[in-house]
Amino acid sequence: MVDPTPFRRPIRWDRLRSDEAERVIRERAADTAKVRFALHAFDRIDDRSITQVDAYRILREGYVDTLQKNLDGEWEAIVTKRMPGSREAAVVTIVFRQIDELFVKTVMWQDVAS
Repeated sequence: MVDPTPFRRPIRWDRLRSDEAERVIRERAADTAKVRFALHAFDRIDDRSITQVDAYRILREGYVDTLQKNLDGEWEAIVTKRMPGSREAAVVTIVFRQIDELFVKTVMWQDVAS
């Protein structure tokens, strides 16, 4: 007997929820060819010692901390993950609706001021 296909809620792009954004981001980040980096992101990678591999890991395993529509109508997410050494790092990415890709704008540490 064949197992039934599990139900997957369709993505509502007009009112994207953070759990839906995480699902889309993780699916797309599984294939590195679907992730493009801005030159600014590469500069921040060098400055902040967050590697490109770290950025992929954050996109694949992190959680959506902030989600908002940008001026172009695309969704911009800040994906955060605790890294070794107890620091949280984040990747700011644009989740395109029409293109099956992610665009990484920048990477950053999310240190909490004490």
